[in-house]
Amino acid sequence: MYRHLVGSLKYLTLTRPAIPYYVSVVSRFMQNPKKSHLEAIQKILRYVKESIDHGILYPSSEVLDVYGYCDADYAGDHDTRRSTTIYVFMLGSRAVFWCSKRQPIVLLASTEVEYRAAAMVAQELKVYYDNMLAMRLAEYPVFHARTKHAELHYHFLREKVLRGEIHLDYVKTDDQITYIFTKGL
Repeated sequence: MYRHLVGSLKYLTLTRPAIPYYVSVVSRFMQNPKKSHLEAIQKILRYVKESIDHGILYPSSEVLDVYGYCDADYAGDHDTRRSTTIYVFMLGSRAVFWCSKRQPIVLLASTEVEYRAAAMVAQELKVYYDNMLAMRLAEYPVFHARTKHAELHYHFLREKVLRGEIHLDYVKTDDQITYIFTKGL
């Protein structure tokens, strides 16, 4: 039953930008779910039921620029201490694509986690995120012993910034659209 519910929730993530983070968390326990994991699924389902009439409208009068927001929950997985990257691509002021993806390794610094998040979504878009240190690292590579491994893995982000292929903009945490996806439903 647990696997069936998680599968159904994974399908719902295609139309519900607020739930992918939570679904990714409960899907980590497919092999040995506990009562608390089932209760978490029930909470997600209650949210879906309560917001059944919510939707995303795309008005024809709106300017349709494409841009993205990204964020990460630093060491949010309490078992492995890996972080999760959350990103949303917008068309005008409406979400058109969203994703929640656990980072493959444990990272020691929140700036490093945010830098990896930006690198994961760096495309031909304007990307907004709320970590000034990670932005500075992309714009001015002052690598030292603590960030040397980031230099090896994410130098392409800096190259894209220097070539003008992407533009990084700071956004206050209160204005960070992805921030709500890591908070309780």
